[in-house]
Amino acid sequence: MNNAMLPEALKPLVAELQEALALEHKFVPNLQLISVSQEGGDITNGIRDGSAHVLRCLKVWYDLPADVLFTAINYMDCFLTKMRVKPKFMACISVACFQLACTVVPGVTVPDATDLVSISQCKCSASDLARMQSIISSKLGIHPDRPPITSATLLRLYHKLFTAVDASGLYSSVVEESSLHQHLEIIACDTSCANFRPSEIALVLICSQMDLGVARLSTPHPMITTLMTFATNLQHLCKITESNFYRCHEAVLCIMQRYHAQVQMPYRQRLVWRLSQRTLQYLRPTDKLTMTLPTIDEHGQLQLPVCARNKPRMTEEWEYLRKYKKLERRWRCVGMSTKYLGPP
Repeated sequence: MNNAMLPEALKPLVAELQEALALEHKFVPNLQLISVSQEGGDITNGIRDGSAHVLRCLKVWYDLPADVLFTAINYMDCFLTKMRVKPKFMACISVACFQLACTVVPGVTVPDATDLVSISQCKCSASDLARMQSIISSKLGIHPDRPPITSATLLRLYHKLFTAVDASGLYSSVVEESSLHQHLEIIACDTSCANFRPSEIALVLICSQMDLGVARLSTPHPMITTLMTFATNLQHLCKITESNFYRCHEAVLCIMQRYHAQVQMPYRQRLVWRLSQRTLQYLRPTDKLTMTLPTIDEHGQLQLPVCARNKPRMTEEWEYLRKYKKLERRWRCVGMSTKYLGPP
């Protein structure tokens, strides 16, 4: 892609993209996690992915932008790359990375440490969280004014470039930005894509979404060739090899197939609701209510008097009722009617 041949509207975006690509390699982790731990003393892929999904729940709970999630996951992966961590510290590390990400992303209100510890149920105190943040900051060299280059950063740049190139509006009709960010969150929470470059993940995701959108078109569009050519030029500009592109594409498609098939995750953090007695009274308004539904008479026992159901011997009233039924059958033979008034 020659900068001299670019339109004036694309030159600032391409310059911003080149600046992000120059800093990209500093924030790419190199995770070497195992699938199953024999002795339970190492971090596994499932533990890492479970912590990432907890961070995604915290992002939704506090209604924070997506950059907080991607920054926190990047800090967590880079820390796991440099340090060997025991599984019992993983919850504290992930929540500490989440609070650090809130301080780095501009315009975000940092959640209270005590509140964050209680909601995340990381089993540590606010002081433990502060100490873990200082350790992570020193090991990774985190600066508040320099947020990391994540896949969300490249995804926004790619999306702006494709929108500027497409004058017909085909790209905007087949690719939704909100859907891109939602799928990118699912991909970031999976270890299989953790070691890919952010530029590779973002470009593969956009290309896969364009393929799905173009496949749904009833008639071929003349702008399809232009978009595909521009995607190839971006691949060359980002220096993404064909082998890396296809490996990343395969991993992304596998994750999205599991996501759309709603396959249950093998890892899940079991949250325990801690409620006060006053809150329990509001959540249980039916404690003092009695059952008003009629009892199902399975064997015809409810038609009998209570004494007949509870006692095997017949009482005086039940004996009178039995004689009355016998007389009633006789009187009906001669056309007489009776009414039971109880024992005399």
